[in-house]
Amino acid sequence: MSNSLRNIIISTILAVVVYLFIYYSETTTFPSLINQWPGLLITVMLVNIVGFILIKLNKQYNKWLPWRKNVSTRFLVEVSTSFLLNSTAATIFIFGYLYNVYFPTEATFTDSILDGIIKFGILTLVISYIYSLINFSIYSYNQYSVGQIQALASERLQLDLRFEALKSQLNPHFLFNALNTISSLIYLNVQQAEKYIRLLASTYTYILDTNSEKVVSVADEIEMTKSYFFMHKIKYEDFIELVIDEKVAGISGSIPPFTLQILVENALKHSVISEKSKLRIEIYSNNNNQLIVKNNIVDKPIYQSTMENLLNKQKETESYQIGLSNIRSRYKFLIDRDIEVSTGDYFKVKVPIIENYG
Repeated sequence: MSNSLRNIIISTILAVVVYLFIYYSETTTFPSLINQWPGLLITVMLVNIVGFILIKLNKQYNKWLPWRKNVSTRFLVEVSTSFLLNSTAATIFIFGYLYNVYFPTEATFTDSILDGIIKFGILTLVISYIYSLINFSIYSYNQYSVGQIQALASERLQLDLRFEALKSQLNPHFLFNALNTISSLIYLNVQQAEKYIRLLASTYTYILDTNSEKVVSVADEIEMTKSYFFMHKIKYEDFIELVIDEKVAGISGSIPPFTLQILVENALKHSVISEKSKLRIEIYSNNNNQLIVKNNIVDKPIYQSTMENLLNKQKETESYQIGLSNIRSRYKFLIDRDIEVSTGDYFKVKVPIIENYG
């Protein structure tokens, strides 16, 4: 059923009910359709016209004065408009039809219809109030439904983002390299192998413990990042360096899990590290309540072909953006703030520290 047809049916039923009520309250009998059909027809027409005008006006009110801006003002405007239109329609009915058809003199008209006018005025005010109340209830329900849908969509997206971050930490390629490293260390340095295994276990324990958390403490994230970095330092030895400001560990705020690890991983993944091209990663905070992860940019070897450089550069950019996009999206949902990324001599990412989340 279309909206127009539904509105016509509702307005028609309302018109018939009001007409019968007023007629019966004044005469204690129901009208005869044979004799009173013109009055009923005019009532139905007038009520449908009023309903059509109210629908059009409410569409404009939704633009000029939406419910979300000021509920009380919008409610008052709707009630007043509805009452004014109904009163106008009643005046047209009374003086355009009743007065000319049934009452030959003004005195007769006043004595017979005054009580009915008062009743109709009260009834019109009640109907106008109920109409606005129903309209507001529909708006509230729609807003609640939209809010629930948006909340579920937001929660689903957050779960997807956390899953993507978790999946990157459980990367089979990383685990394969870790097992190979352990296998080599067992024959070369048993103590290093033992430490490596403990840190690997600690890293995966952290991953499993925080996979359902929206935020983690900065101190916990720092410890996990240290463990993750050490496993890479076994491979690169003194060619890589991680410098963490002492003040960072004492910060009481929180950040999304794996934020620092993803940024450190990006720096390691997208640098060709060698004795002549050493990588230095720094983590510190500033006065703007942000954590900063900064690394020097280690270029590709000059002997690579131009085409290879371009292809590698494109892959690195895409890979960078995936990790940064994940962090950026999680911050957007958590506190509606963005991270700051800058390049030049250094690649620098500033992430907000979240205070008192939840």
